[in-house]
Amino acid sequence: METHADAEAKRQALVEAVAKAERPGIVYVATRRAADELASRLQSAGVDAVAYHAGLGAARRRDVQAAFMDGRDGVIVATIAFGMGIDKPDVRFVYHLDVSESLDAYHQEIGRAGRDGEPAEARLFYRPEDLGLRRFQSAPARIDEADVRAVLRALRRAGGAATPADVATSARRSRRRTDAVLARLEDEAAIEIRADGTIVPAMDEGAVPSADSIAATVVAGQERRRVVERSRVEMVRAYAEAVGCRRAALLGYFGEPFEPPCGRCDRCRALSPDDARAVAPADPAPFAAGNRVRHATFGAGTVTGIEPDRVTVAFDEVGYRTIALEAVTAVLVVEEPGEGG
Repeated sequence: METHADAEAKRQALVEAVAKAERPGIVYVATRRAADELASRLQSAGVDAVAYHAGLGAARRRDVQAAFMDGRDGVIVATIAFGMGIDKPDVRFVYHLDVSESLDAYHQEIGRAGRDGEPAEARLFYRPEDLGLRRFQSAPARIDEADVRAVLRALRRAGGAATPADVATSARRSRRRTDAVLARLEDEAAIEIRADGTIVPAMDEGAVPSADSIAATVVAGQERRRVVERSRVEMVRAYAEAVGCRRAALLGYFGEPFEPPCGRCDRCRALSPDDARAVAPADPAPFAAGNRVRHATFGAGTVTGIEPDRVTVAFDEVGYRTIALEAVTAVLVVEEPGEGG
């Protein structure tokens, strides 16, 4: 993990790191254009690098993947289109020029390094400004009640099974916005999306709520999802700017307790034994990872991580929040099993 104030300085630092690194390796970027440009820049630096993203033709993607798997290409510069189902055991590094859309994605991506049990490196080249792009990319579509009513009318006109594309055309809404409405309608058990992608009503006609009622519910559900997704991006910031052990921070996000220091991350390697003792809480934290807690404003949630100065909670309704350790006993209470519904 390293922080850069300047975008060009960050790119150059990554190019230099890749040029020195043992290969094969993967570099993740946020956009197709960045993949093409960085691959070209690495090639100019003498690195056998190639871009991989969804904008390439299917045959080209297959060729790039095959070349990487059998060792003909040493470095893949990829968007998140690359990696699902990839199991190459000897990947020696995974670098991120851009932050991942969430810690879930980051954990999965860096997990592609060192699967053979040999040493491997994961490194994030971080610039706080990069989070803005990820917020935009990961934000679910914003919808309003008029969108929901338009989709409901389109479904009624279809009279039976309909495809999302047909619904979008009939409702005169973008496919992205239509898909968001359909997903929330499915959450409310108002429709069923079959395995073939067609949509049918999931309620008897007499049981369907009024259009106004279900529209308000769907919009509220989508806004909750937008809030949660924004909080997931903010957790990437919390990880990148953590003062303590990164392994503890990452595992804590998934509710897995870990006693730092790990001795492997940049934070822990920079600490002397005395430093490591100094950053540990003097007293046991009032909560443990996995505890169910309740906040007066945010509602119920689960403790996912504890650092020397803060507690992270995944709240059911508003997503992830970090709370200063000195304040948690005043604002959080532990829920007993079965409490809170």
